[in-house]
Amino acid sequence: MRPIFISGTRVPAENCFADSTDSHASEYGFVCMAKIEDLIAQIPDERLRKGIAAEVKALKKTKKFGLVFEEHLPETVRLPKLPVKPGELVAIKRESGNQLWRVKTIHKNVATCDRAVVGYPASGEANQEIPISDLVVVRSFGDAIYPALVPVDRVERGGPDKPWHLLINADNFHALQLLLYCYEGKVDVIYIDPPYNTGARDWKYNNDYVDKTDSFRHSKWLSMMKKRLQLAKRLLKPNGILVVAIDDFEVHHLRTLMEQESTGLIELGVVVVRTSPSGRPTLTGFRTQHDYAVFYGQGGDTKIAQLDKSAAQLAFYNEEDKTGRFAWVNMRKRGGANTRRIARPKQFYPIYVCGELIRIPELEWDKENRIYKVLSAPELGEVTVLPISPTGEDRIWSLSPKTAKAYLKRKEIRVEDANSDNPQIFRKQRPISQGSQPSTFWDKADYSTVEHGSVLLSDIFGSSGNFNFPKSLSTVADCLRIAGANDPESLILDFFGGSGTTFHATALLNARDGGSRRSILVTNNEVDEQAAKKLADEGVFLGNKQYEVAGICEAVTWPRCKFVIQGQRDDKTELPGNYLGEDEDGNVMAVKDGLEENLEYLRLDFLNPDEVARGDAFQAILPILWMMAGCRGRREESKGSQSWFFPKHAPFAVLTKEKKFRAFREVLAERKDIEWIYLVTDSEENFGLMRRALGRKFHCVQLYKSYLENFRINTPEVLGEGGAA
Repeated sequence: MRPIFISGTRVPAENCFADSTDSHASEYGFVCMAKIEDLIAQIPDERLRKGIAAEVKALKKTKKFGLVFEEHLPETVRLPKLPVKPGELVAIKRESGNQLWRVKTIHKNVATCDRAVVGYPASGEANQEIPISDLVVVRSFGDAIYPALVPVDRVERGGPDKPWHLLINADNFHALQLLLYCYEGKVDVIYIDPPYNTGARDWKYNNDYVDKTDSFRHSKWLSMMKKRLQLAKRLLKPNGILVVAIDDFEVHHLRTLMEQESTGLIELGVVVVRTSPSGRPTLTGFRTQHDYAVFYGQGGDTKIAQLDKSAAQLAFYNEEDKTGRFAWVNMRKRGGANTRRIARPKQFYPIYVCGELIRIPELEWDKENRIYKVLSAPELGEVTVLPISPTGEDRIWSLSPKTAKAYLKRKEIRVEDANSDNPQIFRKQRPISQGSQPSTFWDKADYSTVEHGSVLLSDIFGSSGNFNFPKSLSTVADCLRIAGANDPESLILDFFGGSGTTFHATALLNARDGGSRRSILVTNNEVDEQAAKKLADEGVFLGNKQYEVAGICEAVTWPRCKFVIQGQRDDKTELPGNYLGEDEDGNVMAVKDGLEENLEYLRLDFLNPDEVARGDAFQAILPILWMMAGCRGRREESKGSQSWFFPKHAPFAVLTKEKKFRAFREVLAERKDIEWIYLVTDSEENFGLMRRALGRKFHCVQLYKSYLENFRINTPEVLGEGGAA
């Protein structure tokens, strides 16, 4: 890096920009702009001083200050289903990292390749001959990709009236792009638990594990998160909330990223969750007991909801009448300055007591003197009681005179110590609601990731070691509730699906109140490092069935979701234990009873545009159309070539031949449940005519005859201005 000279004064480069060999400095770069401006002010030549100051001012408009990181690091995805052809970008299956090649020619199943660098045409090594069987096709983030959702499995226990949850086995960057077609601006809650980037090789970037020796470790994490958060923000409703579970390794970077980037999301609060009551030991000697949940909203009107009151809070309301739970409390307010007469003089007034009889006299407010004029004197035998503390301070009643009279009418005020010299007035106090305002410190025992995360997962699978550090079911459920899932019909997204806790928590919320919440989980099918090495030694790689069954989605996420719905494992073994809390009827929920939910398991695949026939492509996008229609009704396949498609149970229809529009309308008239209509035509004019003829009753969507063009992703139009990189 070249040093800067200002009017004969040398400012060392290392004082202005960080040395790229330093792991942290290379990412965040300390920019000493303030020092440069001080030096500029010392330049005696006015013309030179103003000229340099103008250039620095212009520079400040184009450079970032605060969190500076290398955000244009390339990302790629391996597509084992696509054929290796000349011109394709490829990687060697057994090599990790972003070591790429460009296929020049193929002869007798051997490819001649040049070494390729993503984003640059120049190559290093040339004319390397590599067997096709050793190669896998790669796409850079920014290359157009044609997605397809391939049905894998389903479990159905919720009945025909409940919508379907989705589990999508996919790289979340491409899945988010596809979800934008279906749910842009429609998601109530996004909950994510991204990799914590501890340096323990617990996540991959470009097919290579990130560890403490990686000098771009934090940049890779921030670059990865920024790309996905920008897409996720577009999925949220205007009042939707994003929740990010995180720990100390990246929480400060995440918060700075969200603050300075144009995500349009505002921090609502940071919750410290005591996830490890006994603490996790660290090299510094401290025992870490906590993680964080950071809440973000779309705007100032976004509000968090309440949590259930704790058992201790509810225990205070230890009596019950026809209205509900209550406790008798002294009507005289106690506490700080707001409980004194000077603060609220309208709540200082006399109450007349005679034995157990109570009377509130007629009063008139004297605005000038800020006191009540008492219009009726106490009668014979009545004692005047005022809200005066035992120390003689003028306090206030907790009720205004009007409200107190209403309480008296309902017999919700009584006298205690009536025959003493100091009778006390008590009133019924009820919970403001069944909830309480969440605090920023959560320490309930059921937030422990061991007892209510790892142990729970072991109980579900009947063995341990399936997944490291699963979140507590209660932690996720409470995060969802206050972020908007208190709405029983809310839509919830988790694109770091992991072990499936978010689906489990969503289904549990439904069981507790009879709701119809729906979750979408996206998780890749990553194989852990040791297992991947063993499989590679056996010649088994991504795309091979033996490899896929060892991945997280296949081995953990899907079976967990399936088992908890069924209440048993595939071998019919019942799941042990009970859930915390009760169902909507007040019954204890046994895990073995299962959960009444419907779940569809799909895999995101990528089509070869040169080899896919029109009919095959239609089948490939049919699950996407079902998703757009709200995942209601069992998903169905189209049978052969036809003029239209009416699934029996889902509320949508597809017109594939526009010449058959009139006949299509006649059939449509018989289906009162249809809400979404997809019209296949390349003519916007014809689409407009058909849409007007159908009326405003339906959501009408135009599909192009070349079905692959309908859902092309990874393009600037989908990613927004600036593209993927």
